[in-house]
Amino acid sequence: MYTLAFPPGTSRGQRTGGGATTDDLGQFRLWGLNAGEYVIVADARMNSYVPPNAPPETEEERVGYITTYYPGTLDESTAQRVRVKLGEEMQGIDIRVGQARLYHISGSVVDSKGRPVAGGNAQMTRQGSTFGSMPFFAMSDPKGQFQMRNVPPGDYRLVFRPQQQNVVPFSPDRQREPVEMASVPISVAGADIDNLLIMTSLGVTITGQVVFEQGPAATSGPMPIRVMAVALSPNDSGVMSPDPAIVAADGTFTLKGLMGEYGLRTGAPNQFLKSVTVNGEDVTDLPREFKAGERATITLTSRVSTIEGTVTDTRDVQLAESGVLLFSEDKAAWRINSIWTKRTGFDAKGHFRITGLMPGRYYIAALPRQRLDISRGGDTESGFFEQLAKEATLVTVGVDDQRTVDLRLLDAYARQ
Repeated sequence: MYTLAFPPGTSRGQRTGGGATTDDLGQFRLWGLNAGEYVIVADARMNSYVPPNAPPETEEERVGYITTYYPGTLDESTAQRVRVKLGEEMQGIDIRVGQARLYHISGSVVDSKGRPVAGGNAQMTRQGSTFGSMPFFAMSDPKGQFQMRNVPPGDYRLVFRPQQQNVVPFSPDRQREPVEMASVPISVAGADIDNLLIMTSLGVTITGQVVFEQGPAATSGPMPIRVMAVALSPNDSGVMSPDPAIVAADGTFTLKGLMGEYGLRTGAPNQFLKSVTVNGEDVTDLPREFKAGERATITLTSRVSTIEGTVTDTRDVQLAESGVLLFSEDKAAWRINSIWTKRTGFDAKGHFRITGLMPGRYYIAALPRQRLDISRGGDTESGFFEQLAKEATLVTVGVDDQRTVDLRLLDAYARQ
């Protein structure tokens, strides 16, 4: 048993607390929670690891308990929220755990030279799954064979890591060489998956240049500037991000081990991301599956704009449970993890400040927690921003601009 919290402005739950195990009567106790809204999860699924040569499952063994959300749904988006107050003890949170037909995945894994990979670890994560949710596991035998059981239907990403010897520890000022891995999408839909062949590789290597629009940035301390490959889509939660690339004195970098779709991000003191281009194509805010040898240009700028103001009509709302959300007028950027989307809180007097803005037209709104939670009510990101755009304030920001916008806190529920 564990809880999921939904930080303001996020559409995916994040696992919180240490969890608990039910007793012989199925009773549980989750404690030490902060005030807020939670989803209660019964992670009742069966063990996925079995030896590759294990006897076949019986039909009875192919039906089992799976992860269930309070009060008894298998879909996280339809789970009922539980609101917790400080010092409060809630009882009667009963969950009816669901069952489903389960499937197995079996196959073998070889390296880039066709040699069996022995003792490798496989982890499979459901696409778009909750941060911190438990993956499914398997391990390869001396012949490179593996098997994973008790997998419910769904779309997953399987990441396979060979057993490593003498692993070099991560260091912020040194870039490690990549090791062979595999990252493949898996779809389980009404049938077992057998004879799956997985091949590990070193991934893709790209090069690039970090350009400072107003000249080289002053560095602070020994920490070098680094370029990171990050997953931009919730469905890429299982994609392995490679070690960051160290930016050389002349602004060049080499990023190795790319395997999947990524966006490129970097930063420096008092510098903000302006654009990312690959072979002349603008990919600033788009996930991209890079090809070997591609060259990226990342432009940083210190000429950014700021919006500040005061939020009024907050007398009936706890300030810690409210915030200001700013997003682009361009519908293509209507995503929470877009670089054009900014979130902030406000102080006891209702004052807020958002900086690091590029020129453009933005919507801005002050919202209570109920409206900051995108996933509430099953909203999609596009639906969330579509509704909010009808109520938000539209503001135009120029280059190196300072704007003042005063806001009223919107109603807790969207107007119909």
